[in-house]
Amino acid sequence: MQITGGIYNSRKIKTQEYNNIKPTLSKTRQGIFNTLSSMINFEDKIFLDMFSGSGIMALEAISRGFKAILFEKDKKTAIAIKESFRLLDLTPEIYFGDALKNLPKLQIQPDIIFIDPPYDSNLYDQSLTLIKNNHHISENGIIILEHPIDKLIKYEGFELIKAKTYGNKQITFLNISQ
Repeated sequence: MQITGGIYNSRKIKTQEYNNIKPTLSKTRQGIFNTLSSMINFEDKIFLDMFSGSGIMALEAISRGFKAILFEKDKKTAIAIKESFRLLDLTPEIYFGDALKNLPKLQIQPDIIFIDPPYDSNLYDQSLTLIKNNHHISENGIIILEHPIDKLIKYEGFELIKAKTYGNKQITFLNISQ
């Protein structure tokens, strides 16, 4: 797998094959960051990857100028993420453990929150509720969901900015309704 844009464009990273990591495909990553670039300036913005998996989304964000924070529950996966970062001479800001427990502990409000949990979980709705009820995102922040196109997610209290389909996945851009 390789980074698709920014200062680390084309740099390869390793992924672990021992678990259920489903990295966001390169075409989808490019689409996400192209869409974001039409909405905001990336410099000095904070990108939170709530369910990191391979860590590729955070690496893509850093490559394009974001500061990135990662949450990862699986210790072996978190170690693999650290190794991918080390190969680029980067040190990840990674929090081990449950994303829903780590989010309230953050001392800052991210500008972008990327949510891509295991598809069969109910973590989409739980994450959105936590963000909305506790204002865990900057003013005008953007929430990005990667989910199966047939996954029913409750967007109450959020404004749909944009939705794009990539094969059997949908990328949904939201912000909190004012």
